[in-house]
Amino acid sequence: MSAKPDLTPAPEAPQRHEIYVPRYARAKTLYLVFGLVLFALSFEKLGPAIKLGFAGGRARGEAVRVVRTQSGGGPVVYTSDAEVLAAVKAGEEARDRDSVFWVEYAFATEEGRRVEARSPLGQHVKPLQPIRDRDGLPSTIRLWYDARNPERILLPLQFGTWFLPGMLALFGVLAVTMGGLLRFHANRPIEMPDLSRSHAETNGDPPA
Repeated sequence: MSAKPDLTPAPEAPQRHEIYVPRYARAKTLYLVFGLVLFALSFEKLGPAIKLGFAGGRARGEAVRVVRTQSGGGPVVYTSDAEVLAAVKAGEEARDRDSVFWVEYAFATEEGRRVEARSPLGQHVKPLQPIRDRDGLPSTIRLWYDARNPERILLPLQFGTWFLPGMLALFGVLAVTMGGLLRFHANRPIEMPDLSRSHAETNGDPPA
């Protein structure tokens, strides 16, 4: 009578590991510093805007005129939408990309002082908004102003107010986070499985 074959699985060989050190600590430190620089640059505009949001005044500004500035010439003032439309059309026909349209607003401070200030956002193609709305009344916009210097205003509901500093802050935070993690692990040994040897031994090939 023949003996039964032994069906007990053979014990697995212990998996071999190798030590990996990422290195490049200096380059990762520079990446971290780059993120800090981006974050600091964002606060050149984001910081004053946040300060106005907390400590500044709030008002509703009425558009009173549009000023067009151009290189090599003085500013041109428009007091009606018809004049603005004619200027925009003339600029399109002349393919003028140097002129910038700025809207100037009038508003009353909390102390009752009437102030006129120019929008910090200018546009090349056409003004940010018309002087008159559909009802023929002055078009309005929500604004923040500096209580000490009311001529310094900010338009909190405009996309352009937050886009550039917001993107700089976002990329700065991401770069600082990633750079910090990479720098922290730059000189720390990491134990990794030697998958190439494990694959060779599974196929019956002798280890290298």
